[in-house]
Amino acid sequence: MGIMALIVGIAGGLCAVVGISIAVEIIPTLMPKLTWEFWFMLSAILYLTAIAFTLSRGYE
Repeated sequence: MGIMALIVGIAGGLCAVVGISIAVEIIPTLMPKLTWEFWFMLSAILYLTAIAFTLSRGYE
């Protein structure tokens, strides 16, 4: 589960970087529904998933 937590955590970090880039208009919005709020919420969900994977390692 540690490798999965790492992968999900890196994906969450990349989503946060994309959200920041869209918020400060470094890159344009990819699609009308993929705004910076979407990217930040996806980042938060992925970070929480990474935490859950990390904590579940102790219960194996």
